[in-house]
Amino acid sequence: MRKLLFVLTVLFLSKNAIAQDTAIFHFATTRGSNAEGNLLVPKGKAQVEVGVTYNYFKNYHEIQAPNFLLKYGISNYFEFRINGDATTYKTETYKETGLHPIYLGMKIKMIDAKRYAPGSSFIGGLSVNIISTKNFRTKYVAPYFKIVMEQYLPKNFGMIYNYGLFWNGEDAKPTYNFAVATNYTKVIGKPSSKHQQMKLFLEVFGFYPQGQKFDVRGNLGFAYLFNKWLQFDFSAGAGFLKTSPRFICSSGLVFRFIKTKEEKTEKKK
Repeated sequence: MRKLLFVLTVLFLSKNAIAQDTAIFHFATTRGSNAEGNLLVPKGKAQVEVGVTYNYFKNYHEIQAPNFLLKYGISNYFEFRINGDATTYKTETYKETGLHPIYLGMKIKMIDAKRYAPGSSFIGGLSVNIISTKNFRTKYVAPYFKIVMEQYLPKNFGMIYNYGLFWNGEDAKPTYNFAVATNYTKVIGKPSSKHQQMKLFLEVFGFYPQGQKFDVRGNLGFAYLFNKWLQFDFSAGAGFLKTSPRFICSSGLVFRFIKTKEEKTEKKK
């Protein structure tokens, strides 16, 4: 799997090297990569992101079915969020399923991207431990925060950088996490149909629970935008260290609700 990921990485970067400049539509979504860009859902818009994630470790399987994120644009600078996941952990002799604590959070725009200078946003929130199943309930509410940065480069190329911390709700030790991703967007069909496009992405991301071992993973995938309201994504990858999963896979959908009469008319067309 790791050799295949390396070959696909080389092909992906080669594709970017010969790509042509095309005007593209930037769809604000957290899926399908783990690295998140700086864009917010537009003011007055509601968006649902739902997916399934599978991680295969040496001794057990981890299945999130589903994981979800609900967003609402309060203003051009503030986004409200609710996210969570129902997860199953399975070994040869043991199986446990439950709902992890739900997270209430926000995303705040800090700096707009200009030319090659990255834009940035702040993401933060708290877990609500009482909204969970008893087997996954934590002792305390747990905060999290993340700084996200995104660059828009020539030839439909982009870069994303994330750095953050989160707590597990059981002790005061934080887990540090990072993500670095590169992406290339291809408009499907005529340039005028920019709302139908394919985004390819390659990323490296990892976690470091304080006092424990690093977990670093690589991931390659795509997100297909059908129009201004619907996107499908798929990705697969592998871990690089002994503590990392041997195989990771994720797939999901993003749907943005329509608000104005003009948008409803445009969707029918």
